[in-house]
Amino acid sequence: MNQKMSDFTETLRHTDYAHIFYLTEQTDPYIENAVSYVLDGVRNGDRVLFVENPRIYPQIQKKLQQVLSAEELELIHYVNNFDFYWRKGNFHPTAILEYFESVVGSFTADGRQCRTWGHIEWGSQEDISQEIIEYETEIDRSATQRKVISICAYDAHRVSESLRERLMHCHGYLMKDQSISAISFYGDKKARK
Repeated sequence: MNQKMSDFTETLRHTDYAHIFYLTEQTDPYIENAVSYVLDGVRNGDRVLFVENPRIYPQIQKKLQQVLSAEELELIHYVNNFDFYWRKGNFHPTAILEYFESVVGSFTADGRQCRTWGHIEWGSQEDISQEIIEYETEIDRSATQRKVISICAYDAHRVSESLRERLMHCHGYLMKDQSISAISFYGDKKARK
């Protein structure tokens, strides 16, 4: 998938933005895709906001440290996903978006491109679907305005069929561990807004 990811993100450079729904099932391909995505961005001079859990990020960081210089590594801004998504003690879309906007705004203030990777997880909080959809809808608007390539990653086994369907309406692309494709009805939905 690494070459597919590189080819895909190169294609996206010719568009204004992209909002990608990543449903992952396996850790190893997930890590490889994350590394490929970050490498492509950094090698093109992009700043990267990387929101990940503290179990997985060290594995990604280790692979990045093997191939990037210290200067290149400075383009990556890691945030623990619990700290990012649960800043207010719960999944609060407005607070998350404000933080996202401030970080991305500071990254792009000098005209540099930015890309983001957010691994969205939640504990036992019941009925979080509406908050997730509210957040994803706002991130879609922000990605459009800020011209950001943004991947929102979810563990496939944690996403119900109804949430999956709703998330498909908030993203332009569906990514899995071994594939990436445009979501066909996304463009129609955007045109109706």
